[in-house]
Amino acid sequence: MVHLTPIPETETTSDLYAITVNGTPALAYAARVSAMPFNTPWRGHQRPLDQTEETAFLCLCADEPVTVAVSPVRPVSDATVRPLSAGISPKRQGSAFLITLPGPGQYVFEGDNFHHALHIFVDPVREALPAKEGRTWIRYAPGVHHIGHTVIGSHTTVIIERGAVVYGSITAYGEEDILLCGGGILDGSEEIRTDDDRLLPCDYHAQLPGDREAFFAFLKQRRVLHGCLRLYRCRNVRVQDLVLRDSATFAMIPAQCENLEIDGIKTIGMWRYNADGIDLFNCRNVVIRNCFLRNFDDCVVIKGICGWDDWNNENILTEKCVVFCDWGRGLELGAETNAPEYRNIIFRDCDLIHGSTIHLDIQHHNRAYIHHILFENIRIEYNRHQLSEMIQERDEDVYTDTGALRQPMLIAIPIYDMGLFSEDGLHGRVSDVLFRNIGIYTDGCLQKPVIQLNGLSPECTVSRVQIENITLNGKRLGETDTDLHIGPFTSDISFR
Repeated sequence: MVHLTPIPETETTSDLYAITVNGTPALAYAARVSAMPFNTPWRGHQRPLDQTEETAFLCLCADEPVTVAVSPVRPVSDATVRPLSAGISPKRQGSAFLITLPGPGQYVFEGDNFHHALHIFVDPVREALPAKEGRTWIRYAPGVHHIGHTVIGSHTTVIIERGAVVYGSITAYGEEDILLCGGGILDGSEEIRTDDDRLLPCDYHAQLPGDREAFFAFLKQRRVLHGCLRLYRCRNVRVQDLVLRDSATFAMIPAQCENLEIDGIKTIGMWRYNADGIDLFNCRNVVIRNCFLRNFDDCVVIKGICGWDDWNNENILTEKCVVFCDWGRGLELGAETNAPEYRNIIFRDCDLIHGSTIHLDIQHHNRAYIHHILFENIRIEYNRHQLSEMIQERDEDVYTDTGALRQPMLIAIPIYDMGLFSEDGLHGRVSDVLFRNIGIYTDGCLQKPVIQLNGLSPECTVSRVQIENITLNGKRLGETDTDLHIGPFTSDISFR
């Protein structure tokens, strides 16, 4: 069965492509994404639109292969479907490209390069949820809804149905037994960021209020932005199949949450400053799987934030995700690392189809002991259309690609002393990290992947790091085939 998601009449559809799905005409949503890796600290205004571009995303569900015909309105000589590991080769048929998708997954069609891409989100077919006694049911039917900032409680099911576009944000604090699902869109674009707003709730001097009302008063007093989805001190939560679009800040924050499953979430239209994807703050027992993240900043990131930092980050698995990073890091621990420990954290079986600064990163600024971390079976794509990162120093600066191709760093584990994200002046260490089966795919643009490790002091070290089986287009790399930088205060670094 194949089911196309309807689009409400008042929603803007994309005119970048003419599309059919199994021969049936289909419309794609329009969205805005970053056009260039050009960033700056907050300057009192949102990012100019001339640094962005239009893109498209198509939503459907299927339990069988799907044939999609894509006809770009602009001249296109060649096409690529990512992730490359899906093995999908577009076939030219007149002005259209035919692609056969094997079933559920997230795919990106690119005509000649990554600009104005078509994102195709195929969810599995799911049975309708039966109503249950003793639960609160919130259902958003197909159409457009404006909900502002909505707070939900325990034992709640929120269903944003396919064809529903919900403008606003959803928050829970101290709740349990929550399900958010349905395959529709939660759009954060109506939230306006100003100079007085804060990106996230934190406190350098004390733990954040434990009382629900006091916590919400803190959010209001500090003018903390809501983004698309916020889960504070919640447990036993499942978030499934939703599209998070156009957030004014980090799209999704679970903070001090446990027993959390995030499955099939898509972030798209994230072009604004600090438009991260999924940011975990001091969480435990978390699974993130089958997600697609395209963000103008870090995509999946595990942070230790002051005010939440009496909890570890532990027992966290990210798997089977597709990552398209327009700025920053793809899969990261940090940069804020305020916690007693980070431990038992796994990233595996993910595809990083575009990157910016660093693909796989432990950026350690604060006091946590970070250990027993695994990056395994990760596929990373490099291409000749990569643009150079640039910091905008002044409003009147314009982006100019230098032409000197700088590809993203493959792996980095730095410990920094920059005085950021805490006032305690404490620094931690990193040990027992394994990078295994990291496959690099390139069109010839990458000669040697860059790997950089460095500690800070005799007490703040990087130790027992194994780098095992890195391949480039299927060829296993030796240590001398990489641009490996092993800095001071490191030990027991092995490359196999």
